[in-house]
Amino acid sequence: MSSSEPVIEARNLAKTYRLYGSPYGRLLERMPWNKRPRHTEVRALQDITFDVKPGECVGLVGTNGAGKSTLLKVLSGTTYPTAGTYAVRGRVTSLLELGAGFHSHFTGHENIFMNAAMMGFSRKEAQKRYHEIVEFSELKEFIHAPIRTYSSGMTARLAFSVAFSTDPDLLIIDEILAVGDQNFQKKCFDKVWSFKQRGKSMFFCSHGLYQVRQICERAIWLRQGRMQMIGDAVTVTNEYATYENNLLEGGDPSPFADVPKAAAKDDLPRILGAELLDPVTGKPRNIFSPGDSVAIRVHVRNPQRERITVAAGAKRTDGTLCFAHTTQFAGLSIDFAEGHVTLLLDSLCLLSGEFGVPIWLFDENGVHLYQERPAQQNLIVQNRTKDLGLFLQAHRWQVEPKTK
Repeated sequence: MSSSEPVIEARNLAKTYRLYGSPYGRLLERMPWNKRPRHTEVRALQDITFDVKPGECVGLVGTNGAGKSTLLKVLSGTTYPTAGTYAVRGRVTSLLELGAGFHSHFTGHENIFMNAAMMGFSRKEAQKRYHEIVEFSELKEFIHAPIRTYSSGMTARLAFSVAFSTDPDLLIIDEILAVGDQNFQKKCFDKVWSFKQRGKSMFFCSHGLYQVRQICERAIWLRQGRMQMIGDAVTVTNEYATYENNLLEGGDPSPFADVPKAAAKDDLPRILGAELLDPVTGKPRNIFSPGDSVAIRVHVRNPQRERITVAAGAKRTDGTLCFAHTTQFAGLSIDFAEGHVTLLLDSLCLLSGEFGVPIWLFDENGVHLYQERPAQQNLIVQNRTKDLGLFLQAHRWQVEPKTK
């Protein structure tokens, strides 16, 4: 593969499925006496054109039924397009339905070698990767048991471990990062992040818009099988979130709202509490006026002294996220065992209203969410001026009368 050639090149892709009203519809339609079609056509994809450059990570977003899974199946070679052309270059690993290639009666040990053979590895190459796969999957004590005895989470963990052991040039991912418990999810995110840091290419489908923003440079928004938008990942996900919010009529447009949540464990980073304070006196206070200084103080425990990210914001009662700030974007590194992180708002710009104060705790890359919880009190803003709107925007007027 030339270093300048796209790893994915799609031109005018289309996929149409035929749906028959009965199991015999397909056969009857082919009969010589048949004069009418016995199927209806469903256009899953239409006019899909894009490239993924070497070393680029491109996200894929859209509602259920938008055609995302169909596009991924086409690119992975598990189904064929009805029209158009595509090329996928280099060694490719697809993480679509984890464990789909496993044989339920074979042991985990046997399935590792079977999958390695299907990916083109020799027995010797598979043996080199075997211990790494078992160690990453954390299934050593179950590795000689049949896959049919595994839980769905165990099967997914083994499949993820096998897939990443191939060290591909291109990784195609479909909603599989919420695998296993919190510890294993973190390992998965770290693996994906290290893959990106090594300059590998990714085509990443997810409902987690925040993850798409963090991992991808560009994104594609599919709507009803067509490309609604392609461009910078932040711009595309913002437009998609706005569209989704309008559909839900008051649903939560927070960029963090779609990140999977899970209960925190004792050995993982967690938020112990969060409160609003008067930054001058240091005393609890939750009623302010526009222009006042506000402090949001977050108590964090981090037993393993991992590098973490804290985010805090304000959310209106209808779910509108008014603002959110993270320590990651401020370039702060947090790795203490326990302490406080305080967001200082020197001049509150919000006008009248009551606002929830959500707090988020992420890993250092701002991708994996450990915990989300609100501050103990809502933020109440009382405006005594006649200004209207949500924010008090800094402004000035200029008047220029026309001269004769």
